[in-house]
Amino acid sequence: MLMAMASDLLTVLLTCTIVLFAVYRCRRATKCHLPPGPRPLPILGNVLDFPKKHLGREFRELSRKHGEIVHLDVLGRSVILLGTYEAACEFFEKRSSNNSDRPQSVMMKLTNLDWIFVFKDCTPEWRRHRRAIHNQFLPSMVTGFHHIMFRVTHNLLRDLLKSPRDFSSHIQFSFASSVLRIVYGTDLVQGDRRYYQLAQRLAIIAEDISTPGRHAVEAFQSLQALPSWFPGAAFKKVAAAWKQELISIRDQLYDSARDEMDRHGVKESLITRLIDGGEDEKMIREVTAAVYAAGSDTTVASVHAFFLAMALHPDVQKRAQEELDATIGIDRLPQVSDQESLPYVSALVKEVLRWHVVAPIGVPHRSTEDDEVNGFIIPGGSIVMANIWAMSRDTESYQDPERFHPERFLRNGQLNCDVRDPASYVFGFGRRLCPGRHFAEAKLFITCASILHTFNISPPLDMEGRPTKLDVWMGNDMAVSHLDSFDCRIIVRDTQKEALIRAEWM
Repeated sequence: MLMAMASDLLTVLLTCTIVLFAVYRCRRATKCHLPPGPRPLPILGNVLDFPKKHLGREFRELSRKHGEIVHLDVLGRSVILLGTYEAACEFFEKRSSNNSDRPQSVMMKLTNLDWIFVFKDCTPEWRRHRRAIHNQFLPSMVTGFHHIMFRVTHNLLRDLLKSPRDFSSHIQFSFASSVLRIVYGTDLVQGDRRYYQLAQRLAIIAEDISTPGRHAVEAFQSLQALPSWFPGAAFKKVAAAWKQELISIRDQLYDSARDEMDRHGVKESLITRLIDGGEDEKMIREVTAAVYAAGSDTTVASVHAFFLAMALHPDVQKRAQEELDATIGIDRLPQVSDQESLPYVSALVKEVLRWHVVAPIGVPHRSTEDDEVNGFIIPGGSIVMANIWAMSRDTESYQDPERFHPERFLRNGQLNCDVRDPASYVFGFGRRLCPGRHFAEAKLFITCASILHTFNISPPLDMEGRPTKLDVWMGNDMAVSHLDSFDCRIIVRDTQKEALIRAEWM
């Protein structure tokens, strides 16, 4: 009898527990659900809702329709799209411990690309890599690079004077030269494009792999079971080739630097400081290659945008030149240390960063565990993407955002700290903030200021000597947005400026 009563009591308790749990789940489901988003199709989910050409612009339309936090179902996997700066800060700053990993990628795994710290999860190894880079690019360390930036920028001015039509190649060489010297201690010989081509190739592969929707195997992972010769499985051969190429580039950069040290002596650089700090060789190979590739590619796109903006906006160019003439004078070239004395030029550089966002959706993050944000369930394992481009077009922060207008960052002739600085979002968020931000901003400033001080930039002329219309496509379907190629006229401002360019500077 007692056994029967105990059994009945246990049954009742178990039933009550199940009912209470079901009620709790129902109430939680009522109050807390997935963020809104477009209606998914059977099996495919929202695959067809992904952008085809302009990641930032097309994702912004989804946010306008569904809200600042949008949920997409991609073959059963949750993708969270953050359409505002505030939403990105909520996920990546306030909840960084849960949203700082990287999405699991088949192509990343097949190519072993996650040796680049940008693509690593937040493991102890990632923290060690990031700490090493962060410590080498603190503002105090970047100040020590100013003389290298000045010398390399002076060489850029000479190249522009000699062959202005090749400005795009000159920009690429200039940035590769400065980063190569700072990272590897190697002085790039004029005209030697090998090192830039290595960085460019590394960046191209990384951009391709990290672009959402680029490879079908990311959505249909069962394709991995197919032999490489089977239709639809060509990605296997591509990945195998890229894996070897990436390792070759990484090692070639490191081995060349060590060979240079043996033949011409040691120059202080990132590689020497890491060696002196006792870091292991594998880590040094990976960190230096990652820094070199990033520093030689992304900021180059910003300088191309600067040339385009100046050709399109002669009034902005003239005002910046007037400030430079009044502050710098005719006897010298600008220095990075002049930045505080050049508020309009500084505002112009900020506007370049905002006007052409180099990484429209940044690098996607991954949530590690289930979370609840603003009443929405964010499933663990979700890919979380911030629409950086949309932040640059936020009309509450920037009136008439499509207009190139440096004055938006000024008040009473000085920088207005109340206007959101594009650097607060274009370089990433939280634990994934770009550790080379201070270097990139300084290099961009000295490059733009020096070119404005010495050259006039304008649209090319047609056969009848009239300015042509510059209509350049500013968006693409890659993770990094490069402008289409374009021409412009680059003419030295006067004989005094030409003399500055030709002069020898220490």
